[in-house]
Amino acid sequence: MIKFRIRRNLKYPGQYLIWTVARDILNIIATNFLGIQSSISYCPFMFLGEFIAGGIIHLYLRKIDSQKSESKDQYFMSIKLIKTEENDTDYFIPVDNKIKIIFLIFIASFLDWIIFFIDEGVIGKIKRLSFSISMRLYGFATIFASFTYIYTLKLPLYKHHKLSLFVIGICLIVIIVSEYFFQVRDITLSYINFTYALLFIIVSQLFVAIQDSIEKYLFEYNYLNPFVVLMYEGLFGFVLSFLFCFHQDYFQDIKTIYKHKTIGEFILFLFVLIVYMVLTGLKNIFRIVTIKIFSPMTSILSYYIINPLYFPYYCIALKDFKDENDKINIPYLLLNIIISIIISFFGCVYNEFIILFCCHLERDTHFQISERAITSLETELVRIDDEENEGNNIYLNDFDSMANNN
Repeated sequence: MIKFRIRRNLKYPGQYLIWTVARDILNIIATNFLGIQSSISYCPFMFLGEFIAGGIIHLYLRKIDSQKSESKDQYFMSIKLIKTEENDTDYFIPVDNKIKIIFLIFIASFLDWIIFFIDEGVIGKIKRLSFSISMRLYGFATIFASFTYIYTLKLPLYKHHKLSLFVIGICLIVIIVSEYFFQVRDITLSYINFTYALLFIIVSQLFVAIQDSIEKYLFEYNYLNPFVVLMYEGLFGFVLSFLFCFHQDYFQDIKTIYKHKTIGEFILFLFVLIVYMVLTGLKNIFRIVTIKIFSPMTSILSYYIINPLYFPYYCIALKDFKDENDKINIPYLLLNIIISIIISFFGCVYNEFIILFCCHLERDTHFQISERAITSLETELVRIDDEENEGNNIYLNDFDSMANNN
């Protein structure tokens, strides 16, 4: 038996999904109209978007904090606004000192910078490599995040978690093995180069998991404002992005568009960069809120849950899932659609949006634990009520006997 559970605050991972798709659509427009498929020139705009978005909300929250009532808790995006002054009675003390906290934020930003470079500067430049291979292997991020999350917050893995990770792992192995059979190769994409590309993708997913787990640790153990963390990550990343100045392709796309495109197309490119910055800021706002309220695994699920919906575009526009005759390889496409659906399904099982009522897989889910707690509480209240009624009956009986004796 299968049940779908709509958990509270689901609008935040939903918003993260929406803005992720919106940025992907923007990249599609840039690819079709400007001919830019992967560009590391987006990097400073990505981090600048994070910095501006986090800074704006942080300033807004400081304004709220100065006006809020002392007697009533206040929330923003379902996140409780806690005291930050040490003389407050409910002040939360971080477990780490400021130097370690800043270092962890820098590491998270550095990992984000490395992830961007791998995805755009390395994977995106490999010819003949499937355009969808990175998103199809995003299940690795769920597996890695599970173990880093457990190590960071010391939380257990339950039966439904283990089953989900096992099925996702099997599906990922099937994808990798099938790629060696279906991927069209030439001199630029030998078996060795393809293996290196897969390793780069897996390492990128590992870094995603570590970054999200670091952020969750900062939120839960050091009580940091998620938007302050996002602001500092954007600042550190913006500085790191200028290290790309030493990369020969850093300004190549801008130079190409400036020299070979019209003035209107160059203005469109600048407009795309600005919109990209805004969408990145919105996307990362809801990413960190999802990590704060839920977990890194939920954030990662929001990224790959609709993978099958991208496949028609990859087939038609980017000529993905093609054979040597440049025709759609139907078995290749169907296999990946089925596997992506299975991975998305068990990603929902892991995050308890879908609950399987078999083999006791439902026992340790949040829904069942809450149900048992409510049932136990109701039973206890009934017992107390019965004891009170019994005591009242004894009192009444004694009163009646006294009246009869009189």
